[in-house]
Amino acid sequence: MRKGKAMMQMFLLLLTSSLLAGCTSIFTVRIPLGKGAPPLRTVSPGIAIDDQRPASAREVHTGGGLSRCERWYGDDTYVPPKIDYLRQLLAERAPADATVDVRLRRFDTIEFCDNTADRAGAAAAAGASGASGAPVYIPPQSVPGGDSVLVRLEGEINGVPFDLSRRFDYEDLPYNTLSEMPAANPEYRERMTNALNEIADELAALL
Repeated sequence: MRKGKAMMQMFLLLLTSSLLAGCTSIFTVRIPLGKGAPPLRTVSPGIAIDDQRPASAREVHTGGGLSRCERWYGDDTYVPPKIDYLRQLLAERAPADATVDVRLRRFDTIEFCDNTADRAGAAAAAGASGASGAPVYIPPQSVPGGDSVLVRLEGEINGVPFDLSRRFDYEDLPYNTLSEMPAANPEYRERMTNALNEIADELAALL
């Protein structure tokens, strides 16, 4: 009975630590995109993006249920917003007089945070159980891709279908898991920018 109660307490600590590791602040975090000098051309009247995503897909939300730590970032999480940045990237790559019509059905930026949550949960559980006089050690678990970001765009560009994605890890980057979001690290932001630029390169190749 005591063992079952202890396991339930540890589960609740893991869940709470997952929230402390960032899920409660994903609604306020802002992630800058872009690097270096401003682009020479950021606007093109020939570029039209028909955003066909449901409203819920454009807003911040969590995913994965109780078994996974997932942060689905909305358009306004990024500076500039995701759609504006995509238009900017296409303007940089398309010929000045080109007509570009994009039908966008998916633009996901998902931050998987399992390993971060597990490490924070292990620390919280060990501290809480130690304070109660019955120390319990929960070793931090590491799963492949547990701390990573998936960027995926799906739709059509000038009638040509595309489904493009990039994924990068951030587990190697230092940050305070209890008070900072992963995007506080500049290398994280650079990897995000690179992922979007690589996808834009592939889109431009379809023109």
